[in-house]
Amino acid sequence: MVIVSSAIRKLIVVLSILICTPTNAETIKISNGEWAPFTSQNYKHFGLASHIVSEAFKASGVDVEYAFYPWARALIDAKEGKELAATIVWTYSDERAKDFLYTDPVFTLQSVFFHKKGKVVDWNKLSDLKDYKIGGAISYSYGDEFTELEKTGVLNVSRIADDTNNLKKLVSGRIDLYPTEMQVGLELIKNELPPNEADQLTYSKPYRESEYFVLVSKKYPGGSELVQKFNQGLAKIKESGLYQKMMDDSVNGNYGP
Repeated sequence: MVIVSSAIRKLIVVLSILICTPTNAETIKISNGEWAPFTSQNYKHFGLASHIVSEAFKASGVDVEYAFYPWARALIDAKEGKELAATIVWTYSDERAKDFLYTDPVFTLQSVFFHKKGKVVDWNKLSDLKDYKIGGAISYSYGDEFTELEKTGVLNVSRIADDTNNLKKLVSGRIDLYPTEMQVGLELIKNELPPNEADQLTYSKPYRESEYFVLVSKKYPGGSELVQKFNQGLAKIKESGLYQKMMDDSVNGNYGP
């Protein structure tokens, strides 16, 4: 009996991806935005999420070009399904599901509340935060429970377009809490705030764990097939070990500017 090592099996999968990928690959355009370290014009491969999406599509014979916009426009323009086929990366919401098809998840991230050191933030459920001033980003979903509590006025949420300005509002005391993914918040603090301000901030326990997806416009011709191609390509790069390598590279800071 011939025993094939795990490393050889992964090499075979990688070679099969390269051999089976058509040379006349289809090219699609996807809207993107600034959300370092996962998506950014200034990062290698445009950040981890962009890299995963590009490689998954590439494994199924599809090349990707990115167009960077403010997040609200990235979603609106992609919904039309004309120049743009899709947008990355977003959590699930019933509202977005009206206009978009969802791929398999690109990855899963934990969200936390950033706040000033020394401030006691004691909560067991989101409604316990009703007495805090919370910052938020326009068009960003913080989960169905958060959205419902915001709509009904239980949570006091003030939304603006820019993540960095939300952190500055946090430092100045104009808001008490700012929810975002842990890695994103830490990256913003490191890159956008001076050390004396960065040292003032910390974060809470996770309040949710979320899957992030590629959203393909329902109006885009062949959208269902595009979702299938992405899902198949994602499975291939996971099997080959490329997916895990990219995740490890992100943890090691290899995508940074």
